[in-house]
Amino acid sequence: MKTMLKSLVILALALAAGCGQISDPNNIRIAKIGNEYITRGDLFQIINDMDDADRPKHRTRGDLLRTLNRYIDQKITVPLGQQFAKEGKINVPREAAREQFFRDSGDDEEQYRTIWSMEPPASGEITPLMKVYNLTPQTMKAMKSVIEQKTDRIVERMQADQAVEMLAAMDFKAGEIQLSPEDLDREYRIRKDTLKKFEWMRFLAIRYPAADADALTQAARIRERLNAGETFDALITEIQGLKATAIARPGATATVIESEIENNPDLAKFRGFWTVASGAQPGDVIGPVYLPQYQQMTQDPQGRASVVNMPDAWLVLKVEEIRPESEMSLEEAKMALAPPILVDQEMKRLREKNGVEIYEDKLPDLSESGAFASDPSANM
Repeated sequence: MKTMLKSLVILALALAAGCGQISDPNNIRIAKIGNEYITRGDLFQIINDMDDADRPKHRTRGDLLRTLNRYIDQKITVPLGQQFAKEGKINVPREAAREQFFRDSGDDEEQYRTIWSMEPPASGEITPLMKVYNLTPQTMKAMKSVIEQKTDRIVERMQADQAVEMLAAMDFKAGEIQLSPEDLDREYRIRKDTLKKFEWMRFLAIRYPAADADALTQAARIRERLNAGETFDALITEIQGLKATAIARPGATATVIESEIENNPDLAKFRGFWTVASGAQPGDVIGPVYLPQYQQMTQDPQGRASVVNMPDAWLVLKVEEIRPESEMSLEEAKMALAPPILVDQEMKRLREKNGVEIYEDKLPDLSESGAFASDPSANM
């Protein structure tokens, strides 16, 4: 009798535990990686742990699915990136990751850059610049620590991306994944409006390094002579000949360069230049115009290519050739279209290798009334 009673009690406890799991929505399994299950509660915790700036809005089941997919991909690719970096197969310069963090910081970019460049005074005093940003030596150190932590995450993300890109290239070369004309055509139709050939210009310029105190004054004198009727070609010849004139005096730093530049909207530092130069026609003379530091490819007499750093300068330039912004053709876009297609196929292979399963129908529908209060973003 006692044995039977004991068995009934154990059975009742087991059933109670089982009912508890079923009745708690947070325990519902929504995905699997290998032998590890992900529950609704896990997903809500993942969302809760995100930085406020990185957390997307979650209004529907589709929003949750995107976050779940992103988390699963990171669970696979971040360790892969760390492994490849340790083996020396990929390399993410920390400075590049920190620069990416600054660019992603929106309105806080300037503040983060400034704080990173500052050093806490050894004496512990508060400098005038620290007062501008309401900093103490302690809060400055804390902010620098935040920047480093954010940089760590971006390093991980960039390593993960590089690892998948490397695997995709290897598997494509080995024939494990394919790039079909249908894939390219479909991607082109989806992204056609964003695939642009940027406005481009080739120019000949009289250049004064911005580091020279009178650089702008000298460039302005060039412009005055042009306005007075002298030709651009004559001034070029004069400067190349190093004639001792008012503008090409002994010790003057004017040089003549031929270069080209692309109007890439993502490169904010060149926006001022293109505000002046955009829409120019061949033969137009522009300047003085400020051109920030950039890198230029050159060839030595033996034909060997090298990269030359061109410091900030004031230019008076003549447009030699211009190409307005235009849509890329499918053929022109192939180099831009292929990598994301191959990376997507590689991720499918990695998911299969890691036994990923997603139970989409088990995700809560946040669009319905009574969405789980445990979702920290349900009311965002």
